Amino acid sequence: MKFEDASALVSQVKHWHHRIELLPGLVTPGSYDPAFLLEKLRLPARLDGSRVLDVGTSDGYFARELWRRGAAVSAVDYRGKADHGYWVTEAVSGMEVAYHKQNVYDLSPAALGTFDTVLLLGVLYHLPDMLRAIHLMHSLTAKHLFIETHCENTAAPDTAYARYYKGSTLGGDPTNFWSPNRRCVLDMLEDAGFEIDRDEAWSDRLFVACTKAERRPGVFPKFSVAYGTT
Repeated sequence: MKFEDASALVSQVKHWHHRIELLPGLVTPGSYDPAFLLEKLRLPARLDGSRVLDVGTSDGYFARELWRRGAAVSAVDYRGKADHGYWVTEAVSGMEVAYHKQNVYDLSPAALGTFDTVLLLGVLYHLPDMLRAIHLMHSLTAKHLFIETHCENTAAPDTAYARYYKGSTLGGDPTNFWSPNRRCVLDMLEDAGFEIDRDEAWSDRLFVACTKAERRPGVFPKFSVAYGTT
């Protein structure tokens, strides 16, 4: 696509969340630059033959990047393509990614299969039932799960807790529900059946890389029992 044509498409989007260099010199006016988070994933340069699920894809920064590395990518968002910048990212990049306008809680391995890598970046604190969401991610994950979330990092680091935010009191955004602390996120992931590989907390954010673990003998599958699944 010509630079002028691509630039015209970018200008049609009222608000860009992701800052994406769609063409050399053409960068979307996003309020958030995810490049630093991509580095934290430590993904290989090539992902050929790998299936990736990008939950909460927004404007498609990560879906595009993983598609460019050769992965078979499925992207999920509660909005349609035309409701944010995703359609422009797709059109300019020419990327072939399966897009699902779907609620997180409606995702299932029966419909989508399982994925070598699942991304849940900037999503967890927007979900009223964090435990159920993590349990669902476990059912969709074949190998690796990456989570990045708003995080309460100010007090009692050894005690697992989550702060609930009424209305739009967190960042003026009524879609924000929780700010779990690091210990809370790690404990939820471990109880859901993940092994923590590494994590990093900074400011009011937390990043966790984890691997799906084999079911451990003698460990009560509390999430599966709670949500009526095995």
